[in-house]
Amino acid sequence: MVDKKQAIIDRCLKLYVAAFSDAADEVGIGRVCMDSGIIPLTKNVRMAGFARTGRMVRSPSQCPYDEIQLDRLMSLSTDAQKGDLLVIDSGGADDCSVWGQVLTKIGLPKGIQGAVVDGTSRDIADIDEVGFPVFARGRHPGTMRGRLNVESVNEQVVCGGVVVNPGDLIFADGDGVVVVPRKHAAQVADYALEILGGDKAGRRELYKRLGMPLDHTVEE
Repeated sequence: MVDKKQAIIDRCLKLYVAAFSDAADEVGIGRVCMDSGIIPLTKNVRMAGFARTGRMVRSPSQCPYDEIQLDRLMSLSTDAQKGDLLVIDSGGADDCSVWGQVLTKIGLPKGIQGAVVDGTSRDIADIDEVGFPVFARGRHPGTMRGRLNVESVNEQVVCGGVVVNPGDLIFADGDGVVVVPRKHAAQVADYALEILGGDKAGRRELYKRLGMPLDHTVEE
């Protein structure tokens, strides 16, 4: 039996985010692009998956995490399923990081495809070693423990100025991050393939007219 989620992920990774953004415009979805402050922090910048969300809020007092908060934080990764991609709203915090190597290494065996954080991340060198893609607003070495609490897991959040619901398709590369409601995911992917085909054909003819050598970006 074909895994429909994985099929869409595989299709995305053959495309590029700009084509997805154009396709979403054609479908008439509205705003799908996260703002330009959400940037890749890792060497691996391509990722696609279905949103598993988390929202953080300021802790009322700086104190060590209790077991409940620690379990809720770990559940972002421990309860993930293959094809999930973590999307986290840090509640505006810029004095600590909400993603790092522990959540990454817990999530990898679960099949997590990457993480997008409206906030900061740390342990980037260690995360790079396992090839896991992370997009965020920047880096910060501080821990969130005692500074932020987990308000919700797998409920609607806002990340990079875009509303993200659990199960929405997330696709990112060096140009940024797009969010497509799951019900439109296959349709947008189909439009993006058409856009890519037309774009390649147009550039191929231009290269020929200018006497430029054809490269992999214009292959049929």
